[in-house]
Amino acid sequence: MIKTVFISIILFSSLAFCQVNTESMRGNNESTGMTHNMSLDFSYFSGSVEIIQLMGAYKMSYLTNSNWYGFLAARYNRAFEKDKEDFSNRVFLHLRGARPILAHIDIEGFIQKESNHFINLEDRELLGGGLRINQLGNLYWGIGIMHEMEKYNNISQEQNFIKSTNYINYQVNVLEIIEFQNIMYYQFKLESPEDYRILWEGNFTINASKGISFHINTNYRFDKSGESYFEISNGFGFQF
Repeated sequence: MIKTVFISIILFSSLAFCQVNTESMRGNNESTGMTHNMSLDFSYFSGSVEIIQLMGAYKMSYLTNSNWYGFLAARYNRAFEKDKEDFSNRVFLHLRGARPILAHIDIEGFIQKESNHFINLEDRELLGGGLRINQLGNLYWGIGIMHEMEKYNNISQEQNFIKSTNYINYQVNVLEIIEFQNIMYYQFKLESPEDYRILWEGNFTINASKGISFHINTNYRFDKSGESYFEISNGFGFQF
């Protein structure tokens, strides 16, 4: 059993709503057995207002001798202005399993549940699956389908959709200490393909020494409705 604790100090981060990128949580499942990862993040903003943001994450992954791979990921995010009530309270849970069925092709399934007080999201549930394909080195692409249910505090009726979910994931290592990762999602409703969503995440990591790293993460989201956001964060990481 391998146990890892990861603590990062976020130097700058926007408080915009962020679609969680589960592909970046997958990790490199090279050794069999169970692995635990934990992160604790803290952000402090001072200016015309004082804002404190606390974030915690946990991931348990498991790889069997027969190449079954799965992981459970959980995240909690709370942000509040000093001496005032919370304005951001997010909870996220994701469970995924995958298994090779052909050379360079895996089949996978997942379930997900989350809530986000900042955007009045009372409940969001996903259930889906698809194929993950790797034919060109560190380039992966996935195609799948999922059922999405959303319920908002300011909307009485819950919303249910069947969506196509697709992604491309490319990672490259330079000089054994620098890592680049780019992940892009393209999702759309089957009954109305013109209603789509694009998600992009770019990660840059420098492994300064064994157990110490510096990272810069960027996120961009665009909806057909015209809504978009951009987020950037950076910090130091310690592994032991």
